[in-house]
Amino acid sequence: YHERVDDNAYTNVMARWNLRRAAEADGIDGVDGDEQRHWLELADALVDGYDPDTGIYEQFAGFGRLEPLIIEEVAPRRPIAADLLLGAERVAGAQVIKQADVLLLHHLVPDEVVPGSLEPNLRFYEPRTAHGSSLSPATHASLLARARDFDKALEALRLAARMDLDDLTGSTAGGLHLATMGGLWQALAFGFAGLRPRAGMLHVDPVLPPSWSSLELRVRFRGSKVHLRVEHSYLSIHADRSTAVVVGGTPFSAGPGPLELRRQGPHWEPVT
Repeated sequence: YHERVDDNAYTNVMARWNLRRAAEADGIDGVDGDEQRHWLELADALVDGYDPDTGIYEQFAGFGRLEPLIIEEVAPRRPIAADLLLGAERVAGAQVIKQADVLLLHHLVPDEVVPGSLEPNLRFYEPRTAHGSSLSPATHASLLARARDFDKALEALRLAARMDLDDLTGSTAGGLHLATMGGLWQALAFGFAGLRPRAGMLHVDPVLPPSWSSLELRVRFRGSKVHLRVEHSYLSIHADRSTAVVVGGTPFSAGPGPLELRRQGPHWEPVT
């Protein structure tokens, strides 16, 4: 809903992430160390709008000065097209957003944002989000799961899952929302199962809602076919080749046989 803006947090942080990953790469033809160091300087100079006092990333420069309109309080329901409900001019001058924006950083590149900033940004931005894009509920489901706000996470997951079954946007006749289906899978994998590739290892940090008994997923990680089954106090990981995994901060090796773990307080220990 806001098009002509400066220093959008998502754009700048993603640019910063790409510059840093490029600077870490070895053997780029025609690129020397001086240029890679320059990329790091550019990355460090990018503005991200983070306020350490509130823990919130300002969506773009000046967002905080817009009308503090909370769409959750004025809309009859969400998802909703806020510009049709309130008019494009008012929405453009208000703190109403169409879909996950700042929160996409916590979804896609959580290591690039300040630790502990997920919850304050969820509290601030979710009530201001109209979910006018079919891509928004699944992203919020993933992050609400990570924040262990299971009631809201499951409601967002239901919206994503039934986007076309219930024609929630009134546009299914024009084609299925395939990206929403992908977002639904991401919510299960990144959110509830807590999967994340990091430093060549597959990190697993499951957060299962009390109403679920288990969750199973199959993924391919660095050429290995991995099957995970998550229960509240039990986790099994099957891989068809040796795969480095980290569960609850502890490194393990999965495959070619099964790795079975039980939760002991905050830790996971091998089943003997």
